Amino acid sequence: GQCRFSTTHFENFTLEIINNTLSMDMTTAKTIPRGLKVLIDVQLSLDKGKSYQRLFAHILDTCAVVSSLRTNLFKSWFESMLQHSNFMHNCPVPVGHYFLHDWKLDSQLVPKYMLPGDYCVTAHFFYGKHKSKQEEHVLDLDVYALVKAT
Repeated sequence: GQCRFSTTHFENFTLEIINNTLSMDMTTAKTIPRGLKVLIDVQLSLDKGKSYQRLFAHILDTCAVVSSLRTNLFKSWFESMLQHSNFMHNCPVPVGHYFLHDWKLDSQLVPKYMLPGDYCVTAHFFYGKHKSKQEEHVLDLDVYALVKAT
């Protein structure tokens, strides 16, 4: 995995994937207010990681997903992460050190339409309007994962 972060928003951000297990550590430089959005882009490789083809992409309001009572794919992923992290359940997120340690995406949380294969999931966090002059970059994450047949 890889990450690129804005030093306006984070003092530090590390991401590590070992044996399909994700760990992240981050220290925020300032409060994360409401309005943070994320473009989640899920891509499948048809040629063993040389190139990827988009399966779906969604722009989500991060705070709405975190605080929502309604369950969807992204909310179920977040709830699974909460068991391995000190992430906040609501916004705004105060300045502090946050972590996710030893998290694996449980096979029950993988939609049936995601066939076994090599995936790249990118998460582009931003404020404002995507791909406009008003867009403010916060964080980019690239996570590579192998979905195995069950």
